[in-house]
Amino acid sequence: MNQLFFLTKFWLITSLLFLPELAIPTQAQNLDSLIQKYEQSDPSDSIAGVYLLQLIESAEKQKAYDQMAEYTMQFYHHYSPVAKSTAQKQELLRRAISYESKIEDSETRGSLHLKLAGAFYDLQQFDSAILEYSAAMERFEPKDSIFLADAYFFRGQANDYQGNLLNGMQDYQEAEKIYSALGDEEYANYVKGGMAILFSKFSIFNEAEKIRNELISYALANENLQEYAIQLYNKASDYQKQGRKQEHLEHLLKADSLAVFEPVDYYLAVMLKLNLSIYYGEQADLEKQSDYLAQAKTLLPKVPTISASNPTYLKAQGSLAYNQGKYDAAKKLAEQSLQNAKASENMDHIIHSYELLTDIHQKLNEPQKALETHQTLIHYKDSLFTANQASTFSYYQTLYETEKKELEILNKTQEIESINQKNSARLRWIFLIISLLIVGATVIFLWKNLQHEKRKKEMQSKFTQELLKNQEQERVRISKDLHDGIGQSLLLIKNKVALAKDTDTGELLDTAISELRAIARSLHPMQLEKLGFTKAAEHLLEQIDQETEIFVSYEIDNLESVLNKNIELQLYRILQESINNVLKHSDASALRVNFRKIEQAVELKIEDNGQGFDFSQKLNDFQSLGLKTLKERIASLSGTMKVNSEKGMGTSLSFIVYV
Repeated sequence: MNQLFFLTKFWLITSLLFLPELAIPTQAQNLDSLIQKYEQSDPSDSIAGVYLLQLIESAEKQKAYDQMAEYTMQFYHHYSPVAKSTAQKQELLRRAISYESKIEDSETRGSLHLKLAGAFYDLQQFDSAILEYSAAMERFEPKDSIFLADAYFFRGQANDYQGNLLNGMQDYQEAEKIYSALGDEEYANYVKGGMAILFSKFSIFNEAEKIRNELISYALANENLQEYAIQLYNKASDYQKQGRKQEHLEHLLKADSLAVFEPVDYYLAVMLKLNLSIYYGEQADLEKQSDYLAQAKTLLPKVPTISASNPTYLKAQGSLAYNQGKYDAAKKLAEQSLQNAKASENMDHIIHSYELLTDIHQKLNEPQKALETHQTLIHYKDSLFTANQASTFSYYQTLYETEKKELEILNKTQEIESINQKNSARLRWIFLIISLLIVGATVIFLWKNLQHEKRKKEMQSKFTQELLKNQEQERVRISKDLHDGIGQSLLLIKNKVALAKDTDTGELLDTAISELRAIARSLHPMQLEKLGFTKAAEHLLEQIDQETEIFVSYEIDNLESVLNKNIELQLYRILQESINNVLKHSDASALRVNFRKIEQAVELKIEDNGQGFDFSQKLNDFQSLGLKTLKERIASLSGTMKVNSEKGMGTSLSFIVYV
């Protein structure tokens, strides 16, 4: 080993002599050229390490502090002989940290402290490591969450090594929470494994077993036999501590049967063989003990990390020597195992070494030493139990307080939620009531408006009916006055003119009397009163046929017994006014009138072959169409009026009155 170190050192010095520009950085050297040289070098080569040192110096001189920090962290991970010691790396990290106020990137600032903490951790200076991990957490920002999780995880391990259950568990839980949130299940499981180990260290086996079972389920679901075997090995260790020998053996054998996966985990395979050898040694099964130890020795060359001073290896050898009756050899191995276990502060190895030494002293007939060793073991177990008990009590007390606070928070949250729900319900009811009031008020307002419009229409209809009634009465009066007054006077004058034999004057009087009678008939059709609607309508149509060029046809049913006098009068007026509209506006050559009974009503239909009109364009223009009066008259009878007309296609008027 010393020879190898000497040759490496000699080669490095020789290289530096032949490459002076690499050994001594100069101000003139350009940072970019150094970067190029470094990138072209072999990262594992000592020359790359020299370049890194030059890059750090050059970046510092040029005040490129972010780059200086980056190269310092690269040097921290560099394995060439130039990276001489952890102390040198710590010094470089401290130099970079002294400029952290001028480093812009939060990830870089935090990572510098993370690396420095790692250096302290490697030196087992856990207090300093914890301080630096905490400093790293303060530098990281939310965007650096993955590095923050690493800081919590590593600080949890440092607290674990110090035997601080509460702080270690809190750090592990925070790390696991962040890893899970980031979807990094692999590292979340690493943290869970650390939590299980910490629980096991303080004999909180039920919590450790829950985590290990969870990790086993995950490993099986993902077909990860290596992780499955590791968790079986860890569970076996926990069963051993609890004195559950059968379960201890079953899990060791199961893990050993799985250790054939590729690539082979030789470290796990060796540790399984050694623990099986120790187990069978405790059962005095010398054959299996020897066999498993021999298998472990065969694999040892493939695992450089397990040296001859490994406590488990020493215990396995010591146990075999003890069962073979080689008590002096067993004693030396047990003492060496105890010494190494104390150096690593491994509680389980310390206890096992004391137990083996006690048995060996008894076999060597050294009762005093056996008693002293046993008392030391009892004292160590008691102190360990007391410490564990205090830590466990503190953990569960903290857990209880946390759960109590969480319960209080939950209760308060539920109370707030309940209040919010009640308030929401009240607001919904208030909103519903207000909405109902608004809708109700709107409905009432619209209903009142509707009623008002109805009353207005009813009043208008009543007024129209009264107006038509009064109009008819006035027409009757005027007609009678004309017939009985002026008409009689004209007849007397005619008689006197006839006696005087004035023929011309007589003819003039005949004309005047005819016109007077026509006016009287138009004002009030006497035929309607004397003959009824059917005869009066036929007479009117025959007169139109005779006095005009329009061809008139009609079919009029005799319905006097069905209609009352008012309906007959209004229908006659409708017929008169419809014919008048045809004569004035239609330019028709033919006119047809139908009057018939249909179900519970009578229909009067007037059709012509005139020029017609576009009714959709003049829907509301009843005044200009001469239809307003027709509409009012049919409305006074609670009937309906239908107009069907197209330009050049004539016009059809249909009036239906229910009787």
